[in-house]
Amino acid sequence: MKKILLVSFYFSPCTLTPAQRLTYWAQNFYKFGFYPIVVTRIWTKDLKTHQDTKVPIGDKVIIEKFPNYEVHYLPFKPGILDQAYRRFGEGVFRPLFLITKLVDVLLAQFTLIFTSFSIFSPYLQKLVMQEKPEKLLISGEPFYLFRLGYMLNKKLGISWIADYRDDWSTNELQMEKSGGAVRKWIANIESAYERKWVGTANSVISVSAHYTKRICDFLNKPGITVQNGFEESLLDLPELPLYDQFTVMYSGVLYPSQDIRLILDVLEMCHREGRPFRLIFLGAGFDVKEKKRIESLVPNHLKSFVEVTDRFPRSEAIAMLQKAHVLLGIAYGNMKGIPSSKLYEYLAIGKPVLLCPTDDDVMERILKDVNLGYFVKSPEIGFLILKTLQESYENPKFSEELRTNSRLNILKYSRHNQMKKLVEQFN
Repeated sequence: MKKILLVSFYFSPCTLTPAQRLTYWAQNFYKFGFYPIVVTRIWTKDLKTHQDTKVPIGDKVIIEKFPNYEVHYLPFKPGILDQAYRRFGEGVFRPLFLITKLVDVLLAQFTLIFTSFSIFSPYLQKLVMQEKPEKLLISGEPFYLFRLGYMLNKKLGISWIADYRDDWSTNELQMEKSGGAVRKWIANIESAYERKWVGTANSVISVSAHYTKRICDFLNKPGITVQNGFEESLLDLPELPLYDQFTVMYSGVLYPSQDIRLILDVLEMCHREGRPFRLIFLGAGFDVKEKKRIESLVPNHLKSFVEVTDRFPRSEAIAMLQKAHVLLGIAYGNMKGIPSSKLYEYLAIGKPVLLCPTDDDVMERILKDVNLGYFVKSPEIGFLILKTLQESYENPKFSEELRTNSRLNILKYSRHNQMKKLVEQFN
């Protein structure tokens, strides 16, 4: 088999969503004649908050070999930025974190030695010379990993592909977060890095056509779209009993641009009409700021119906989604081309998906394609949809029939079928 090198900050046993993409690729590349060598950092499964991702772990390299791939886990030692985030990131001293960010971004043009990725560079140089892989794929974010591709290309002449899950210096979602003016200034610096570093890549990959075009136009590079997709094993999960109370569930963290006021207005109307539902934001407590934002928007008389949970292990989270009656998607404001990674899990689970508010874009198109979507633009429409769904569940076969009818249309969104596009790029 042909050896390929995959570099990713996130990889199993990390339970965060970005790890799923590369883990699946590593485990399945052998089906197409490739033997992946993965280089990542050491992870622990116990991640409750964003702070947990910054804790130092390990003091030596751990190499695990499997029948069809191998993983090199490097010790994680937080650089100056991650250290500053642990101390100042979410508190009253956040300006000190932003100052450190400025220092970090200025130093990155010279070296990664002060970052959390300093160990990657010397290790990868030795590994490339030893294993002589045919291809190198580097997955961002963190996008500073792309500097490794630039360095290895210049020193060793290896060709590489930049896998963007999201875009980098052109990313609108990041600009929505706090520190917007500073973020824009940093983005201007990083855009020069992006052009220089990724300018040495053969091509780029992203998760939606909109993202891919924007990145390719920015870099003047060819690229392909490989959606995140879902594992086909999710289609074989045994059915679980539904919650006793009618439940609408959102999975994952929220961004500031995602407006939850419309779903709360729908809940208000349902409550007034004697048809309240349970609204759960599953795992949104991982981001402390967003948890506070959600809770601040919920009126006191609706608080008993709304819950913001911490993160759960993925198997437990999926089981909770299976027990919900309706799965919730939320548009990212006016921004386009953003397919929530959780949307693909929703497809595999086969529940009704309420897009509230709808994005009039990629998520709505996918949900229409698989006949699972319900689209909300006003509280009145949302109320009527929820009322209809509550009545539909009075038919004990409703859930089974919905899932069965969607099966034929969703397979194109499986990770296996999406991965075929990546293999074509490698070949």
